[in-house]
Amino acid sequence: MLLYLGALQNAVPPIKTSKEFVFEMRIIIFNKKLHVLTITFCMSLVFCLLACSTKQGPISYLEDLAGEVQANGSNYSEEDWRAVANELDAIESEMEQYKGEYTDDELKKIGRLKGILLAQYTKYSIKSIKGEVENTITESEGLIDGFLKGFSSDSSQ
Repeated sequence: MLLYLGALQNAVPPIKTSKEFVFEMRIIIFNKKLHVLTITFCMSLVFCLLACSTKQGPISYLEDLAGEVQANGSNYSEEDWRAVANELDAIESEMEQYKGEYTDDELKKIGRLKGILLAQYTKYSIKSIKGEVENTITESEGLIDGFLKGFSSDSSQ
């Protein structure tokens, strides 16, 4: 019977005083509050990062587009430039959503990137116009030759 009481005594936890009980309850409550605070903090951090990345998204797209055009714009066709213009329109539409939220530095960066795109398109336009002007000059030379030959053949008759 003594063995039975010894085993029973080990199986039943000792009775705690009210102070010990209150202390343990406070620890349990504190741990639950800590978990809730941790979860709340993590969720807030995620929402903040999503909000920041959303605002920065169009700037990143514009940066990628400007880099691509700067690297390969000299080889672009008219169709490629139309695609760039369409992509730029889409980026600008997305930027409109955050228009009032951009800082001065971000606005300067946006302007600089648009300036890069404009410079590359201007180079393309000048090349295109130059080619058209050269073709027009060559055609004009032929026109003048034909015109003069037309007059000279009439004057010999």
